[in-house]
Amino acid sequence: MQTLYLIRHGEPDFPGGEHMCIGRTDLALSPLGRMQAALLGFELAERVGRVYSSPLARARETAEGIAPAPELLPGLAEQDMGEWDGLRFSEIRRRWPELWARRESDKTIPMPGAEPDSAALSRFSAALDGIFSRGGDAAAAAHSSVIRLYLNSLGAGMIKIPYGSYVVLHPGERPAPEEIGVLPHPELTDERCMALLRAAGNPGKVLRHCAAVAELASELAVRLGMDAVKIRRAALLHDVARLLPDHAAVGARWLETLGYAELAPLVASHMAHPGDRLDEAGVVCLADKLVIGDRRCTVEERFAASEAKCTSPEARRAHAERRAAAMNLCKLLSERGVEI
Repeated sequence: MQTLYLIRHGEPDFPGGEHMCIGRTDLALSPLGRMQAALLGFELAERVGRVYSSPLARARETAEGIAPAPELLPGLAEQDMGEWDGLRFSEIRRRWPELWARRESDKTIPMPGAEPDSAALSRFSAALDGIFSRGGDAAAAAHSSVIRLYLNSLGAGMIKIPYGSYVVLHPGERPAPEEIGVLPHPELTDERCMALLRAAGNPGKVLRHCAAVAELASELAVRLGMDAVKIRRAALLHDVARLLPDHAAVGARWLETLGYAELAPLVASHMAHPGDRLDEAGVVCLADKLVIGDRRCTVEERFAASEAKCTSPEARRAHAERRAAAMNLCKLLSERGVEI
């Protein structure tokens, strides 16, 4: 049976991080969005023969996670949002308070100057019909509003699906959605973890550091009788958000969003584990503190190398607390008969 995987693009890179109304406004993917595109590729690349995309960057980059040169179809583009297109939602609420309030309970009320729902649905449906007519299993990256209008026309209602998810469709006189809002969840391998690090924009030195930390963390996990696979995956991804402030918390939030919640706590605490127990998170934290760049070191070396960066009393206090925690983890490791 022919299958079309109808995809909502990954998370866009909203300027300043503030969500906005984007129809034809052309935003690229955020680091998280690029990771979502990579996961779609891991899951769908071998299932489909053709890959199509809206011409807009956020959809095109999502499709490129599955195939390097997707066919661009103008009919898959997002609905033009008229006067609201490209505006932050906070500004829209301020400038059109009454219309905003009315649309809160009735989304069928048109935005000023927007492409009519009927027109958007017509050209989007025609694009999908063209894809179906070519035969074979395919993937198509598109956008929330046009996908919702299409699903509603099939009787599914105005369902909002998450960024980076897909709908499974089979052709027919009335295509039937088999699954809606499927989030890809492929098994993570070393290669896929490294691909996620690259998708997030990390340079080679971060990838080499993560690989070295993962090697040490998995060695320790085996010697301690812990889940070496889980610890290795978390160690590979512990610096996935390294380029951003508060990178441990951001990386953990990304992994939660991507569906790998079991890895999130290990990533969240790799900078500031309390050091009072040798659990899975403690192993990842200690392995990170025993590697400078991609070279193994002692805790003393690691903290001596980073001490100069602490220029405020608060930073120096936090540095001392992290060093004490790492030293205690070393002590707990030794008490388990594991020497490093």
